[in-house]
Amino acid sequence: MNREQLELENWRAAMMSDLDGSDIGLSIRALLALTYDDPDRERVEAVLLNCLSLEVDPQIRALAVTCMGHMARIHQAVGIDVIHRLEELLDDPVLGGQAEDALGDIASFVSGGSDPGRSSA
Repeated sequence: MNREQLELENWRAAMMSDLDGSDIGLSIRALLALTYDDPDRERVEAVLLNCLSLEVDPQIRALAVTCMGHMARIHQAVGIDVIHRLEELLDDPVLGGQAEDALGDIASFVSGGSDPGRSSA
């Protein structure tokens, strides 16, 4: 592992530690940092999907949904698991609107245009 890879892995470990901690502010910053700065889309998508667990703080759950739309904009790609999970959330009374927005971002930014089911994953 070269120096750059080691620094990335150390940064990821720090972000995951913050995300798993009890300070909601640090958790939010860590989730945003991972979304915007981690080059491994699939790894970040797995983190975002994990954040939708019922045991996770509601603010983190909501941010994870929003970040799924950001991932589509940043990477012009999104995994099919993300699309399926967002579709499952459409009827959720708390997260449904955000899921709809994230699916709209996917439709806008992922190649395939208006069909969010298409992914360049």
